[in-house]
Amino acid sequence: MADTRRVRQTRNFITKPAVCPFCTGRMKIDYKEVSALSQYVSGQGKIGTRRRTKACAKHQRRLAQAIKRARFLALLPYAPSHAWKTGGVGLHRSAS
Repeated sequence: MADTRRVRQTRNFITKPAVCPFCTGRMKIDYKEVSALSQYVSGQGKIGTRRRTKACAKHQRRLAQAIKRARFLALLPYAPSHAWKTGGVGLHRSAS
């Protein structure tokens, strides 16, 4: 009796390796640069994963530490509800 289950076929594509934006020198990690750090925080207030941020392990640790410092100093909100109440602390605004 033959096995009638379907066999999953493998996909034949090559994924491009993720390049850390901090290693290439395009960006610096600083807790005072709130607009840059807010890109790595999700809408729920969570710190982005390495897969999403494309950061290497060393820079992901530094990024998380910088976000935590900015939160402690009230430069970034801990939760999205706080950002809504305060009018978006840490969001990029045009200079008036």
